[in-house]
Amino acid sequence: MTARAKAGLVILDGAGLAAPSPGNVVDRACMPVLFDLFDRYGMVPLRASGNAVGLFDGQAGNSEVGHLTLGMGRTVVSSLVEIDRAYRSGEWKKSPVWRVLRDETAQNGRIHVLGLLSDAGVHGHWRTIVQAADLAGRGGFSTVVVHPVLDGVDAMRGSGPALLDTLRQALAARVPAARLGVVIGRSWFADRSGNRALARHLVDALMSADALPRFDRRHLDGFCQDNSERDFPAHRVDADIQLTPGEALLVTSHRADRAVQTVEALAARCRVATLTTITQHVPAAHVFFPTRSLSGGLAQALQARGIALTRIAENCKFPHVTYFFNGFRQSLGERQVAIPDTPGGPEQNPRMRVDETVDACRAVMTSDRETGFVVNIPNLDQVGHSGDVGLCRQAAAAVDRALAAIVAQSRDTGWTLAVTADHGNAERLLDDRGRGFGSHTANPVPFTIVAADGGRADWALETGGLDNVAATMAALLGVDPAGIGDAPSLICRQRSLA
Repeated sequence: MTARAKAGLVILDGAGLAAPSPGNVVDRACMPVLFDLFDRYGMVPLRASGNAVGLFDGQAGNSEVGHLTLGMGRTVVSSLVEIDRAYRSGEWKKSPVWRVLRDETAQNGRIHVLGLLSDAGVHGHWRTIVQAADLAGRGGFSTVVVHPVLDGVDAMRGSGPALLDTLRQALAARVPAARLGVVIGRSWFADRSGNRALARHLVDALMSADALPRFDRRHLDGFCQDNSERDFPAHRVDADIQLTPGEALLVTSHRADRAVQTVEALAARCRVATLTTITQHVPAAHVFFPTRSLSGGLAQALQARGIALTRIAENCKFPHVTYFFNGFRQSLGERQVAIPDTPGGPEQNPRMRVDETVDACRAVMTSDRETGFVVNIPNLDQVGHSGDVGLCRQAAAAVDRALAAIVAQSRDTGWTLAVTADHGNAERLLDDRGRGFGSHTANPVPFTIVAADGGRADWALETGGLDNVAATMAALLGVDPAGIGDAPSLICRQRSLA
């Protein structure tokens, strides 16, 4: 294979592998093009969850760690696991950030803890909320007010009431002096569409909590019968818990993208601390575990050889094909094509912006100047969170047609494609009782290679992990994969793929 080989990495976000079932739309009936590619070119299942992507054993994968592992070619310990280990080892307790916050807010000795109440661990985890409250109480703060944000997206829809009970019990056992403040759904906390009015609404609720309606568990139970808890409006649990200007507040999100708007809105009103680097609006002295760029990986290795991979994604997934794929670097000099998000959200339009995504891929493959690209097609994940099988069938059909168009263009222009996913979701849309599930899964994801000449890859492995993809992509681009990441290429050799 020559250095002129051209290859694209197509990431079908949320396309896991599972046995046929009423809640699985990643199947031959819904996605015939994808499964025809498996038949023609072969398919290797890849591990995309748990220890394979730096998470806790058995934990469902997510887009952050999925793209990070794809790009780096090795398993990187996730921030959630790093934080948990630091709590258990005592390192988090020793952080100088506690002293900085205490000294800056010594006037009332109170700290607020705001975090996503979830058991999925994608953006936050209920255990991290408890750990933060525990350390704050032991770190010199006389009062700890916990504001839980209900999930219903990454965590199973309807699990909010039980998770709130779990939080209450854990706080009572470990931090008896902690008080519950405002309970609110994640729609106002975790927006990344650019609608900053949502974040301002959340901040106003925290700072005017005494005027909010009193929380009643029965009200939440009833709300969750017909709605997702993500849309639960702000209620206060205790009295005299509202956030006042200048007070300390710790946001327990362990990744940046969903919390940026909220943290920036809060930083204008109080002294915000974060677990990881979320925004420059929070000073470095207020960050417990600063995010540091990683060395190595596919993009850096290709950059050193004068090869750049164009990145294509809708805005909702754009940081994943850039910031995370690059090892926490916004850019490595590659061309970036960000496609606006779907008006009204994915549940209003399951096709999302798939046509624009296909057009962007075509533009790359018909250009004499381009050598490679990475594209994320987000429908199966974004619509999959709804747990609505009918909507997800529409999303699957749109993704499958997009894949057909990209494959057709690759054949016309002599490009090779690697097709995979970052984690599972749309292959399990119903739980064991037939209710909408909508959460990520721990299932493997597919990997196949669509050769430019129609040839079939000589597979080196029958199974693998997301970390094998970086070396494989290097090989497809005519670059020696040795030394790119820690995992080997999935292919032994290619028979005239370029």
